[in-house]
Amino acid sequence: MTAVEKAILVGVELTGRQNGWPLDESLAELAQLARTAGAEVVGVVRQRLEAPNPAFYIGRGKAQEVADLRRALGANLVIFDDELRPSQQRNLENAIQAKVIDRTVLILDI
Repeated sequence: MTAVEKAILVGVELTGRQNGWPLDESLAELAQLARTAGAEVVGVVRQRLEAPNPAFYIGRGKAQEVADLRRALGANLVIFDDELRPSQQRNLENAIQAKVIDRTVLILDI
């Protein structure tokens, strides 16, 4: 990751599933990880879902919202708080027109 990357963080709260970490705390940690890797966090998007979308992890409308926010803020990186399948990552990159990574990839990059 280069120092010039501007990142948007995306966090999903799955209803009915307790994972022990409140979403805000998890996103705060993700922001710190992103800064450690040299990215500037310029935006945060949250969504509540019953279950992840098989194609995008988030809903299609939320993916469009992330794409619009990315363009408005000049971001070139989107970091998901949850692990993405390769097909979800590819679909998101095509929809958002930016590099998309998840928490695991970010940690490995540090």
